[in-house]
Amino acid sequence: MTTKKKTIGPGESVADHEILRRVGEGARGVVFQAKNAEGRLRALKILRPEFAKDDTAVGEFREEARATAAVQHESVVSMYECGVDHGVHYISMEFVDGPPLDRLLAERKGLSWKTAVRVAIQAADALGHAHDIGYLHRDIKPGNILLYSDGTARVTDFGIVKDIRTLRGFLVNGKKVGTAAYASPEQCTGKRLGPATDLYSLGATLYHMVCGRPPFVAENRKMLLAKHVRTQPVPPSRLVKNLPRPLSNALERSLAKSPMARFPSMDNFAATLRMILEGRVAIVPS
Repeated sequence: MTTKKKTIGPGESVADHEILRRVGEGARGVVFQAKNAEGRLRALKILRPEFAKDDTAVGEFREEARATAAVQHESVVSMYECGVDHGVHYISMEFVDGPPLDRLLAERKGLSWKTAVRVAIQAADALGHAHDIGYLHRDIKPGNILLYSDGTARVTDFGIVKDIRTLRGFLVNGKKVGTAAYASPEQCTGKRLGPATDLYSLGATLYHMVCGRPPFVAENRKMLLAKHVRTQPVPPSRLVKNLPRPLSNALERSLAKSPMARFPSMDNFAATLRMILEGRVAIVPS
């Protein structure tokens, strides 16, 4: 006798959360807007039923919840609860009422540089805090930055490993880590990863926000990874009129091939972006 899988969709209930609508999905999980027993809106992330008995998938799902809860920063999506309800693995999180950044960028050809820098500063603050407590995100990209309707940003999807000293590139335990369009050169070549890899990915995300496209595009993943390793991006100042030169310089520095040539920390990158936004001169030689 087979066990009937729990239906997951609008109108159904998971752990006292009434599911309202689907708002996103990935390879292993689906995210719904839901309402908890107190009537508060939540984002409910559900592990797809076909992975419910996959120990590796379940372990990574729980690790994401633990990491999100551990970071506890105003610019990281808050995690409220993680559990299992009748075989359904779920994470209850803060519901962000605006679009993910990738959807916004798909609708527009870039953002104003000031708006882009404000978003990047918030993400950099969150990632700097994560680095300080030993967490590396590894997959910073527009799809993992959510925006409230007022423009406030939240970093999400912490599928990360605690001990950042043990991480290596694009494959970790045989699994691809990161997204090719925003992957650092060290991810692409399998070298040891550190905070500078998140800095590169955030720089690539900011480049996309400012320039309307990622630093590199290619016909396939292999060619794209090779460009991250060997090709210099077009300076943003050549693509965007009236872009402040310090911002163009900062973007080029964040995308340096060598981790040592980038900003020394995410906090330093955030401080430089604040100087640029406030109109102060920032010296950021490549």
